[in-house]
Amino acid sequence: MTSSAQLKETSARQVEPWQDLSDDYRAAATRMIEFHMMSEIVGPVHEFRWVPRAPSLQAKLVFAAKSQDEVGHGLMLMRVCQDLTGKSRAEYMEQILDGPPRFMNIFHYPWDEWVDPAIVAWLIDGAEIERQATLLRSSYGPYARAMRKILKEEGFHHHCGRYLIGQMMAGTREQRAAVQRGVDRWWLRTLAMFGPRDENSKHGPKLMAYGLKFAQNEALRQSWLTKFVPQIRAVGLEVPDDNLAYDGETGRWTYTEPDWQEFSSLLRGGSPVGAELQRELRQARGISAWLFSED
Repeated sequence: MTSSAQLKETSARQVEPWQDLSDDYRAAATRMIEFHMMSEIVGPVHEFRWVPRAPSLQAKLVFAAKSQDEVGHGLMLMRVCQDLTGKSRAEYMEQILDGPPRFMNIFHYPWDEWVDPAIVAWLIDGAEIERQATLLRSSYGPYARAMRKILKEEGFHHHCGRYLIGQMMAGTREQRAAVQRGVDRWWLRTLAMFGPRDENSKHGPKLMAYGLKFAQNEALRQSWLTKFVPQIRAVGLEVPDDNLAYDGETGRWTYTEPDWQEFSSLLRGGSPVGAELQRELRQARGISAWLFSED
């Protein structure tokens, strides 16, 4: 049992994998970073299938580069996890391809039309930046250092999405309608991505106490709302939430709560979409296995 004094001491300094970390701290860090790593490995499968469908050469180049970046993030975080847990890269690939689907809720939903990857780059990557910027101070040193590169590249992804959405909003009525459909689909999914309020979060308090994360879920969601509601409205889009309101006295937003039961179900049990992403990765491994054969 880790005492509150031990928690406070760990969160006040940055630690390295070779140090004498408590089992509880190592387990908490492993769970958090492995989840991030698996999301970065699986997510690009969702994105890359849309590269051939992109409406212009420029859009194809943008999303090919974005997919490549995300895979690089996953491999970087895998190396962080290897030092933390002692697992090999081969063991981690087996865990990603054949194990339980432990990755972000957004990769459990289908992408219905071209606007979806652009919306994800704009809104979802914007939400990720909100969260990841706080991780630069994470108490686990290798993770904090990895986040420097990851955060810079996520900024590129967000600006690419914002640029493509701007182009579509300056286009035809059909294009603008497609963007609004995309915002309608992804609004609650984006709010859910931050996780439930901290009083309902199973792991959040411990991660905060250990200094593995530095901002509560609701604080991150409120900050994102403050930045992105004006962005959405400025380009001529409607926020699909009749309950959305800003209280100038408290400086806080009220909004329609996401379906937290659905959120938990996706993270625990996966989805047909998530299973398909893992299946595509397994197939790709099988097709290219001969390149890495030692025979």
